[in-house]
Amino acid sequence: MTLQRRQILRAAAVSPAFVLAFGFTRHAPATGNAPPVSGNLRLPTPDGGGFSISWEASSGVDPTSTVRGLVGDVWSKRFPVHPDHHGGPDAPEGRTHSQAILVPGATEYELSPTNSKLEYQVHQIKAPTRVVSKSGRNDLSRTEPIPGLEIIDRHNWTSRERKNTIDCVIGSSVFGLGCRSDVGIRHAIVHHTVNVNSYTEADVPDLLDGIQQYHMDTRGWDDIAYNFVIDRFGRIWQGRQSDLFEPISGGHTTGLNSESVGVALLGTFTGRDPGQAMVDSLGILLGWKLGLHGVDPLGKTLVRSNGGDYAEPGEMVLVDNISPHRANQNTQCPGDGTVARLDQVRQTAAELVSVFGTVVPRCSLVQVAIHGWAIDRLAPTSTVDVDVIVDHADTTVVAAQDPVNELDVRYPEAGEHHGFAYTVPIGLDTTSIAVIARTEDARTAKLMDLRLFATFIDVEPHRFFAAGIYWLRKNELTTGTQPGLFEPMDELSRAQMATFLWRFMDRPLVENASPFVDVRRNSWYDAATDWLFASGITTGTAPDLFAPDEIVTRAQMATFLWRLCGSIIPVDLSPFQDVPSGRYFTTAVAWLYETGITTGVTPNHFDPNAFVTRGEMATFLHRLATTPEAWTVVTPPPVVVL
Repeated sequence: MTLQRRQILRAAAVSPAFVLAFGFTRHAPATGNAPPVSGNLRLPTPDGGGFSISWEASSGVDPTSTVRGLVGDVWSKRFPVHPDHHGGPDAPEGRTHSQAILVPGATEYELSPTNSKLEYQVHQIKAPTRVVSKSGRNDLSRTEPIPGLEIIDRHNWTSRERKNTIDCVIGSSVFGLGCRSDVGIRHAIVHHTVNVNSYTEADVPDLLDGIQQYHMDTRGWDDIAYNFVIDRFGRIWQGRQSDLFEPISGGHTTGLNSESVGVALLGTFTGRDPGQAMVDSLGILLGWKLGLHGVDPLGKTLVRSNGGDYAEPGEMVLVDNISPHRANQNTQCPGDGTVARLDQVRQTAAELVSVFGTVVPRCSLVQVAIHGWAIDRLAPTSTVDVDVIVDHADTTVVAAQDPVNELDVRYPEAGEHHGFAYTVPIGLDTTSIAVIARTEDARTAKLMDLRLFATFIDVEPHRFFAAGIYWLRKNELTTGTQPGLFEPMDELSRAQMATFLWRFMDRPLVENASPFVDVRRNSWYDAATDWLFASGITTGTAPDLFAPDEIVTRAQMATFLWRLCGSIIPVDLSPFQDVPSGRYFTTAVAWLYETGITTGVTPNHFDPNAFVTRGEMATFLHRLATTPEAWTVVTPPPVVVL
């Protein structure tokens, strides 16, 4: 199982590169990727926009550079070019990217690397062509009004939709177009965007558009990385496309995206104060957003890392609930000026959060055990009630009065008796568990809003594989990869494939062990592999090897299923242009198509070399179990519906 999984579509196009050479000379844009160059650069942008650069991460050359932009007849002040440390996937070839370089109105840029041996490519950020209004605001009427809180809708700076996310990191699951934290927002991370600070109010939409272009087109991410952006005038702009009230994960930091909200200050604050307008708006925004999820802006939280500069995948790390980007990654972001102001931000935010706490769920196939604590800042020694709401209807009230180890050290004014625990029985049709802290005067905070499908927290009910996974659980053919997780987008190993097929056929036992030396005796898959060999469904990858950890391809999957059902000869060949005649899988794919178990990835393509995901395997088995035409030779197992 991979702890860091694909978070966004990886097939997005990379921006066209420019062909550049040494010195300050004009060059025309090229199509496709250009070879890397070195030295100083003068880059014309007569139509506006900006650029970014990328370089080999393993080169060992200091990538430090500065840049300035020509606006009219005046050059801007030079500002540093920083490596981008956000949490999307790296570009192909393992290259490191700078952040987006944007100077409003610039018709030319001048880039000066500190080391002339730095070889880099340049990626264009085109000037936007859309026209937007500047008046739209998000509707925040679901919460009490907060003076100074207005969030400008993203459609005021972009008409571009977020790409459809296909998978999320551990700790978050696909929700709509993006990723939703499984347990809720636990902390906030503050960034700066590293562009010029001298922009006007009218420049801001173009700057946001440029950052989004860089994130989506150059980096290949699903949307702009930040949940929110604050400009130097104190205006708050919606970043990522999402429901602002939902715990939607950002893409703004490696390893800690799943339970965090990311806010960026628009500008560069390496040695500059961001200004009171920005600081005030940041405190108000985070007070509102963290308050929705019951997070104390002054506190710390233990969260799971998916890897990064300072933590290994799966490691639990203690973070400030409002922290600078540099605290969890090797970067200067959000600049010394911003970091110096974060205590003030935390205090402003804390004034808006009176009820807070935390919940840790422990999932199994039959129950979710929750434990946590809750405190009322306005009456810290009083007992807060906790409503545990199952499927939006069944409510149980639990008093938060149990002792919590060292809670009195963190909150001496409150003491340690603010803990609670409760176990929720779950079944196949349980869909949600919400935990809401509630004071005597009806102030509330939602500490957890867990979504489930077929007892798993990472399966969205509207995905193509949902029916198959529900069927697997109903027939006890899967227990998931770990408690609460099915990981439908993880690639399927040959050992997992063997086990799925063995359970599907009612767990038959055979007398003789398989000859495969790489199948560990008494492992979770050895009985399945023995049966697979004895039944003639596999002969291994070599006479004495099964390769249990190798990933199953669609061609292999087709062959396994075809042999499972008795190697029935189809009437016709399949219509797939990428399935040539005479291959080991040709007849199997034709049978799969003839029975309707597959229609291909397109009408003309099967993609035989693509890897199979766990979600796809669930779908194939479900279709096989409901296709009577597949069972004319082999006696069907009990799970098959004829």
